[in-house]
Amino acid sequence: MHPILALILRRLALSGLILMLAAVVVFVGTEVLPGDALDAAIPADERIYYTEEDFARMRAELGLDRPMLVRFGEMLLNLITFDFGKTLVTRDAVIDNIWHPMINSMLMASIAIVVTPLVAIALGIAAAIKPGGRLDGIVSGATLFSYSMPDFVVANIFVMVFALLLGLVPAVLLIPEYAPAWEVLKLSVLPVMALIVSGVAYQFRLLRAGMLEALASEFVERARLSGVPEWRLVIVHALPVAVIPMLNGTAQFVAGIISGVVVIEAVFRFPGIGLELIRAIIQREIPTVQAITFLAAFAVILGNLLADIAVLALDPRVRRPSNGH
Repeated sequence: MHPILALILRRLALSGLILMLAAVVVFVGTEVLPGDALDAAIPADERIYYTEEDFARMRAELGLDRPMLVRFGEMLLNLITFDFGKTLVTRDAVIDNIWHPMINSMLMASIAIVVTPLVAIALGIAAAIKPGGRLDGIVSGATLFSYSMPDFVVANIFVMVFALLLGLVPAVLLIPEYAPAWEVLKLSVLPVMALIVSGVAYQFRLLRAGMLEALASEFVERARLSGVPEWRLVIVHALPVAVIPMLNGTAQFVAGIISGVVVIEAVFRFPGIGLELIRAIIQREIPTVQAITFLAAFAVILGNLLADIAVLALDPRVRRPSNGH
């Protein structure tokens, strides 16, 4: 078997194993939540009108009294077939409830995932042309500061500056979750900007470290001595090598985007999967919580797998078979 194909197959097998472990973690995480869907559906002041027999009967109707292993088997089958079952109380299909919020979040996250590396690369090139210079110091300091800021702090600062102080954009997005994509995108400029900030900082720092290492390498030094302009050294010689460490951090970058989506959607009331997750947790709609968290884990694993394949394409050292094969 070709070494590259064997390596890709190993990555696929490892991704499948991690996805199965993620399903176990999702189940355990939802099992430890206090209360259940019935507790959340019936207000505390109405519970006096129900007897223990009524609660037992309703829990049996909702399937909440089944053994843990039975519920885990059903959840695992639903997740691996991407058929997430029905909600506990309303008996609606889970996929129908999360479809529009998921599309809205994917629109916002996709823009952030595309724009963030482009901004990070532009800043990395600008800083690497004169490492240690004033521009490098300003960009490095700004990205370090923004990387240390939590997502909810960045989002609230953006609300105060761009919405309350300047009045350029609405502070809260009052649009339904089933609104057309163009309308969602038109009003999601501020959430996307807030989502990009920490991602750019993280990607820039990885790129800058790789850029400095590449610029100090022997092959770049030989090209510099032969009279190649500095800008060409940075873009043509150093950048392709420096991108590899940035790609290796893609899993953490995608995970940061996904966790940031939940926080930023809560701040801006963006009609996405983050708000749906918060609502499902409050209502103890366990199938919905399991579906959303599993899809988030799947996105992180898929991003990591695609990054591994990209590294295989860019780095000949990874493609080279080891001596033992």
